[in-house]
Amino acid sequence: MKQWFGKLSSRGLLAFVFFVLLAFLGLPGLFAAPQVPTVAVSILPQTEFVSKIAGSAVTVISLVGPGASPHNYEPSPRQMADLSRARVWFTIGVEFETALRPKVEALYPALKVVNSAEGVRYRQLESGHEHDEEEETGGHEGESNEEGGVDPHVWLGFDAVKIQLSTILKTLVNLMPEQKAAFEANYRAYVAQIDRTYAELKRDLAALEGGRVFVYHPSFGYFLDSFGIRQEAVELGGKEPTQKTLAALIKKAKQEGVKTIFVQKQFSSAAAKTVASAIGGVVVEIDPLAPAWLDNTRIMGRALQKALGR
Repeated sequence: MKQWFGKLSSRGLLAFVFFVLLAFLGLPGLFAAPQVPTVAVSILPQTEFVSKIAGSAVTVISLVGPGASPHNYEPSPRQMADLSRARVWFTIGVEFETALRPKVEALYPALKVVNSAEGVRYRQLESGHEHDEEEETGGHEGESNEEGGVDPHVWLGFDAVKIQLSTILKTLVNLMPEQKAAFEANYRAYVAQIDRTYAELKRDLAALEGGRVFVYHPSFGYFLDSFGIRQEAVELGGKEPTQKTLAALIKKAKQEGVKTIFVQKQFSSAAAKTVASAIGGVVVEIDPLAPAWLDNTRIMGRALQKALGR
């Protein structure tokens, strides 16, 4: 070894020492796996939308976690820190985004904020416990969920979700153009799954078309519209029903032979239980914010079939 070192010039020896040090100190970082981009979404169902397209090419974080409601969500300091690492945030038009977005854009100007619901044809929330057929198109991001206003629950409609997926695909391809072929193939496969599931549910729920479903919070309009079913909400405009409203609902439920009130775990079900007790019915929990979105559409479909006995 001494003989070998002796043959090196002083310049060569310095170069050798440099590369040895680099091997120990620098090369692990040079050859480490590239950091996977972080993508933020507002609610849990969106995690499936992004993951089905991008797979393991991104890490997805949801601001609203399990059991929480987007209607009263406020980000924790930890979540704000998580957003600082994100390359893109897919919003979807839920209430908290209106106040949060300008703060996030001021703190993290490099973060790309994309309204995934852009171009979605919005429905109107039921007003006065009657269905309003008027619709509006896209761009109502963060609009208030008031009685008779725009229905923000666009992640529960099959056509609306496919529009969102198209926006997500375009954004991810722009972020990672080298993944274009893989992302597009994943997108097509997922849309095909959605179409098959919708066709199955359309067949299974055909007997319910024209019927009415009683729900606590009016979350399910897009889903029910897909099958010609109307929702009657116990709570409207984010407010507990008055005694007069409850009495009218109970009367209507009895007239129509309703025996099931659907609730979601993110809301108090006291008023729904009052109606159910008065009509001799039951309260059934379904979750519009479940992270496994496609499986959840089947779960909701089975719950409808069972509750309505058809």
